[in-house]
Amino acid sequence: MRIFVGGSLREVPREASLCRDYVCALGREIVKQNHVLLNGCRSALDKEIAGAAHEWLASNGRTSEDRIISYCQQSDTPAHNHGRIRYSALPDWQMNHPELRIPEQIELASATIFVAGSEGTFWAKNWAFYGRKPILGVPRFGGAGETIYQQELARLRAISQAVAEDYEALNQLCVDMSEYARDTVSLAVRVVTPRNVFTMMSFKREFRDVYATFRDVCRRFEFDAERTDESISLERIIPQVEAGIRRSAFVIADVSEVSPNVFYEVGFARALGKDVIMTARRGTQLPFDVVDFPTIFWEDQTELKESLEKRLAGLVGKFGR
Repeated sequence: MRIFVGGSLREVPREASLCRDYVCALGREIVKQNHVLLNGCRSALDKEIAGAAHEWLASNGRTSEDRIISYCQQSDTPAHNHGRIRYSALPDWQMNHPELRIPEQIELASATIFVAGSEGTFWAKNWAFYGRKPILGVPRFGGAGETIYQQELARLRAISQAVAEDYEALNQLCVDMSEYARDTVSLAVRVVTPRNVFTMMSFKREFRDVYATFRDVCRRFEFDAERTDESISLERIIPQVEAGIRRSAFVIADVSEVSPNVFYEVGFARALGKDVIMTARRGTQLPFDVVDFPTIFWEDQTELKESLEKRLAGLVGKFGR
């Protein structure tokens, strides 16, 4: 996973010395967890975080060549010389061009993290938003990082209270900056590679064994299967369904009983770009619109379990397992 970190060490409204410690801990934690650090190679923050990451890699006998990747504008002097430094192909990183091209360090990122700062940090965050990258704002040190955190928290609360509660880990009152950095990186991983699987099917008693099979197979691959009728939320059902699909790694739909609700959910998941695994009892007549969709046909739960395990085995590499 590639993580871009932006922000400032010059514009830190609160606890400036702790902010520097946190940034260094964040650099170490990113490479320690086997991720790639991306930055712009132009600021004091870029220099500190790359230096800390390089120092950790060197002290553990590892090279920083492929673990620290920075982009520099041709008119700038690189802020550091750690890892790989590349010239940006863009003349500048502004947003005032007829054809917008996202700066490489953000375009390549799986997730983005923003610490303190002001105008320049908002600029980078806006590029991340335009590129539909997961955005984590760090509120602890104030400035743009705190504003970005509040904006994202409000957006997530409108989607799912459960996801918002996970996001609030960024707002913890932690005195150990290494722990704070570790929790930040872990949250970035969860945001990018969720462990929830949303399941869709008839809620009739005869399909309970199907859901049990989904749940058991998912658990084997370290995913948590969930179904709307098991939720204790008091939210309306459609927002619950849409939120569950949005935060899922992928979805599994059993269409043995042809249901408009299930096909609505399948369509919504596909529109979001989610991987959809479809299953059906052998002999089910699928509607014309999905008749050519790859479907696992099962006779009993043993057959369903074996086929589903094979299908999930093909997906686990995509989700970091």
